[in-house]
Amino acid sequence: KAAELIDESTVPQKDFHAKWERFNRLWLMVMKMTIFEHLFGGLPDTNNAREFFTAIGQRYQLSSTFETRSLISELTCMRYDGMGCVREYILKLVSLKSKL
Repeated sequence: KAAELIDESTVPQKDFHAKWERFNRLWLMVMKMTIFEHLFGGLPDTNNAREFFTAIGQRYQLSSTFETRSLISELTCMRYDGMGCVREYILKLVSLKSKL
């Protein structure tokens, strides 16, 4: 985070702080626009992009491991039962593989 401004701050310090504030605001807006709204539950309501990004990483680190295990398990246990279309079975396999 940029250092807080004080009355004695120099012009370059003020310029740097203004640029940092703009970058932080834009980056936070981009992150919030690219995340589905239902995933915001439990995320901190912060104005610092770095804190928000760190919170997202911590929250979804464990779930991605669980999801990977679940997908691998489903992929290895899938068998074609002879019913239905082979094409749909193959598409489902490809879909599961692409999620990994």
